Amino acid sequence: MQEGRGKFTALYTPSPPSTIFILDILLTIRYIICMEQDTRTIILSAALELFSKQGFETVGVQTIADKAELAKPSLYYYFKSKQGLLEAIVAEHGAELCAVVKKAAEYRHELVMNLTSLFNETMNFARRDTAFFRLAHSLFSSTPESASYAVGSPLRRELVSILRRLFTQASADHGNMKEREWVYAETFFGLLDTWAVLMINGEVELENQLRYRIIHNYMHGIFS
Repeated sequence: MQEGRGKFTALYTPSPPSTIFILDILLTIRYIICMEQDTRTIILSAALELFSKQGFETVGVQTIADKAELAKPSLYYYFKSKQGLLEAIVAEHGAELCAVVKKAAEYRHELVMNLTSLFNETMNFARRDTAFFRLAHSLFSSTPESASYAVGSPLRRELVSILRRLFTQASADHGNMKEREWVYAETFFGLLDTWAVLMINGEVELENQLRYRIIHNYMHGIFS
């Protein structure tokens, strides 16, 4: 027995207590970080659902806390204010929307193709992230004095600026577009927003033929 136990001891040398202690600390830190990320995600998800359905201005912090099944102080631990919570939602979801629009707006010297891609990708985003798109629509149309406008307007300006860059590049190939780029960008942004809202509200089915007509009617306005 002593001989066998000696062989086992030779094969297995336990980690020093300091190593085990450090490992326990690292695992604990990782667990805490994961828990905090999960809690933050739960709060953001609850707030997004409420804001998109009821509007940012009408939803109270206590309502959000109840929806997230958390105490009100817990919400303030992660977000200092209701506006800070809205800013986090717009920053995260808006960044994805900007990335989608920016990629589709990469000019390929074929404006119809760019506008078709922008239309399709924006509709796909609105269908995939309906709650945020509905919220963004309400922020964009809010009054300039409101907190909603303060948070939403930078996102709107960024999206329009991406479209304006596309039309500026296209104007080099289409001389009649020069000095109208801003008008084209604002108009096409409105077109995307309107049709996406109609789609997510179930008022229209955007089949391929209708998408084709929408884009080509818009192009007719550019080249007429």
